[in-house]
Amino acid sequence: MDSFFQLNLPVNDPVLIFAIVMLIILLAPMVVQRLKIPGLVGTILAGTIVGPSVLGLLERDQTIILLGTVGLLYLMFMAGLSIDLNKFEKNRNKSLIFGLISFLIPQLAALPVGMYLLDFSLASSLLLGSIVGSHTLLAYPIANRIGITKNTGVTMAMGGTIVTDMLSLLILAIVANSLADATGFTFWLTFAVLVIGYTAAILLGLPVIGRWFFKNVRNQTNTEYVFMIALLFISAFLADLVGLAPIIGAFLAGLTLNRLVPESGTLMSRVQFVGNAYFIPFFLISVGMLVDVKVMFESWEVWAQTAAFTALVLFGKGFAAKLTQWIFKLTPEEGWTIAGLTIPQAAATLAVTLVGFEIGLFTQTSVNAVVLMILITCLIGPSLVERYGRKVALKEASQSYNPLDAPERILVPLANPQTAEALMDIAMIIRKKNSTEPLFPLTVARSSDTADSDARVAESEKMLSHSVVHAAAAEVPVLPVTRIDMNISNGIMRAVKELRISHVVIGWNGEISARQRIFGTVLDQLLEQSKQLIMVSKIDHPLNITERIFLIVPPYLDREPGFTGAMLTIKNMVNEIGAELLVVTSRNNHQTLKQLVENQEPEIEAGYIVLDEWASLLKDERIQFKDEEDLLILLSTRNGTVSWDANLERLPRIIAQNYPGVNFFTIYPSEITNDDSQQSYVSFDNMHDIPDIHNENVNFELDDMDAHQALRELMGKRFNSNPVELSEIIEKVLAQEIDNLPGELPGVVLTKTRSVNLQEPALFMGISPNGISYPNVEEKVKLLFVLVSPASHSTQRNIRTLGNIARMLGHKKTYLKLKDARTFTQISKIIFDARSEF
Repeated sequence: MDSFFQLNLPVNDPVLIFAIVMLIILLAPMVVQRLKIPGLVGTILAGTIVGPSVLGLLERDQTIILLGTVGLLYLMFMAGLSIDLNKFEKNRNKSLIFGLISFLIPQLAALPVGMYLLDFSLASSLLLGSIVGSHTLLAYPIANRIGITKNTGVTMAMGGTIVTDMLSLLILAIVANSLADATGFTFWLTFAVLVIGYTAAILLGLPVIGRWFFKNVRNQTNTEYVFMIALLFISAFLADLVGLAPIIGAFLAGLTLNRLVPESGTLMSRVQFVGNAYFIPFFLISVGMLVDVKVMFESWEVWAQTAAFTALVLFGKGFAAKLTQWIFKLTPEEGWTIAGLTIPQAAATLAVTLVGFEIGLFTQTSVNAVVLMILITCLIGPSLVERYGRKVALKEASQSYNPLDAPERILVPLANPQTAEALMDIAMIIRKKNSTEPLFPLTVARSSDTADSDARVAESEKMLSHSVVHAAAAEVPVLPVTRIDMNISNGIMRAVKELRISHVVIGWNGEISARQRIFGTVLDQLLEQSKQLIMVSKIDHPLNITERIFLIVPPYLDREPGFTGAMLTIKNMVNEIGAELLVVTSRNNHQTLKQLVENQEPEIEAGYIVLDEWASLLKDERIQFKDEEDLLILLSTRNGTVSWDANLERLPRIIAQNYPGVNFFTIYPSEITNDDSQQSYVSFDNMHDIPDIHNENVNFELDDMDAHQALRELMGKRFNSNPVELSEIIEKVLAQEIDNLPGELPGVVLTKTRSVNLQEPALFMGISPNGISYPNVEEKVKLLFVLVSPASHSTQRNIRTLGNIARMLGHKKTYLKLKDARTFTQISKIIFDARSEF
């Protein structure tokens, strides 16, 4: 019984060791967070307390060292996996510049401090510089939790890690080999060849292997996770084999596999969960156990060197961060966050220190001072990221807020178990990161007799349960929905209305028949009945192996009120998938698209294919689709909207027939918009947006005139007191792109402009039986509409009004009736009848 209570220290029982470590991982962050200290710091301090220098509960044996090394490699792998590659590539030069500044300032400062203050040799001072010049992304989990890993400054700090650690280890290799007289030409040539060969093999080989694996092994998340971890440690081992630090191999592995692992997917969730809950805490505990508390009180020299080392890190990294802030015009909060990410020392620092001790350049006192410096910097860095990272996150949230943003609720109708997980993955990809709304997977059971309905509901619930589990693995909230209805599309629409859905993600098998208008009965009915954003998805291959995304934007589609929201959804998807974006567009909306894609968050670099004639879309030699590498996204629109064209209804069929193996999405922008006023939502077909037409704004006598004369005659009465403004308005109207409806309203031109002197919008209508010659319009214009709005009205509101006019004209051929009208009374009756029917 006495032996039962007897506990020998340090603990040797593996079960008890593991239990102690798990308690530390559980309790340490909880305790220190009450003191407003980051949880990472608590884990490090706990490692010191239970380590050999204080309580002696645990020894830093081979098991702790092994798990600590695994945790460090895992940390670097997660950092590479989480970098926003679009921003990384855009800021590649910035990352390189920051890495050089962050390394050179501490390195240069270490030379005089080491040689003249600490009496180190030149070789020892160089090694000291490589120690304080490197950094470890210890505070990365905090940045990831706060949600700022996509920030430009954070991306620069993460990219700069490669530069600082490689330079640090290069200095180590030079110094170590100079002492061993092995720095001849042959050595450096061999080293350079090995490093170049290794880097090329990782950067070129891993993506190929990854794409092959994900293409052939689908819907097996556990196997996918093991595959990722295997590549991580193989890459780290090979890096060590060629003379690089394993942490560089781990980081490069994460970087090269980045595009294959969507941030919002289940695989990324598992990678982060295992790392944050298990491996990374082991690394933090092992760092804490390095501290020898007794040494602190045995010699003042330890404290002197600790103070010098720590000052070099704080000055060098802090100055480099603030200098980078000034050079690249970042905010002060971003500057301090960069400092917090780059101050912590651990990985390369330990590697250089231990090698320097082994070759006789560092004493035991210096080793203890480095360990103390690691502990201090690991306390300061995370605290800075915790404090200033939150301010960065809050500022980004306030800057990215758009009052036109509606609550995002995504409905995913499911019918085929084979594609259910793929559709849920799409919904998770387009879901906003800060959204608190759940996903709504939906099954609709067709009602008949009671017994059959019950069986179908049971089958539907089984499919829903798989979808819930799949989304739960990615930590995405899910609210499954079941409906029973005679008509499937009616059941979907009931759910849309009851749940106030904003987005619908629905599958399509690509099969067509002569009876089907666009996709098939259910989808066609859903398009007719709904006004929400609809994403019709034909999925043949995993999205994470996509290399190119073709975004096809038809002419005039940027006039749709839901266009901006649809583009934001598409950009989020492109950003998540990480593939190259190619935008196929016409000349009339090229500049609008370019500005929206490249200058609004999330910023994405894209290539553009500008078509002179839209009819040549599938004949253009620049547009070549590959089955497994490409994703096609067609932005389309519903019948009756301002940019609708009958050819758009045939285009999904043609693409599905000509490219049966290509992943293909058709997206229909929302027709629900948010007005600038107190009213929450204004329906696109609310015809009261159309201004009243006054007698003075209508002209029936525009025959045999050019466009300039016709516009002057049309608007002359209203602006007769201000001829200068009239001339300016005419010039602006003629200079802009025509809001014309290609092929659907022949002989009709719709255009718009603004006036600073109008308080209410004015609509002008000109009728010309013989037709007007209008620039860039081949046929004669017989109906000319000009909407002149107050300067205070938003573009969104003007587009909506113009769209409503277009729908009114298209309804029951109203435009033909107006062409035949010859009196203002006739016009008033025609428009009144058309508006009253909406």
